[in-house]
Amino acid sequence: MSTTRFQTTTKALKEGVTSMPIEAATSNIEGWEEYLSKHDEEGVKKVVQDLGKLKKLLHSKEIDDSAIKTLLAKLGKDTTAVAGEEESTTAKHIKELGETLAAAK
Repeated sequence: MSTTRFQTTTKALKEGVTSMPIEAATSNIEGWEEYLSKHDEEGVKKVVQDLGKLKKLLHSKEIDDSAIKTLLAKLGKDTTAVAGEEESTTAKHIKELGETLAAAK
């Protein structure tokens, strides 16, 4: 996978979750869902399920900031776990993304 998706997502999260319009966030989430759906690992499946939950939260009538923050923290933990102990470039990007998700505000 190219680093562009990692960089775009990480940059947006570091700028604050409200820095990205909902439509752009949805498009980003759907790109991740499409990419990750090609992987069969249990940890990846959990991340995909939570991305679906995040989309629903973003499109709710009333945005629940607390629920989104809790879900982002869970996504961060689960994303970091997917990388495991690997030291490849991709694993490093996954770990950085997971840490950024967990710290998102």
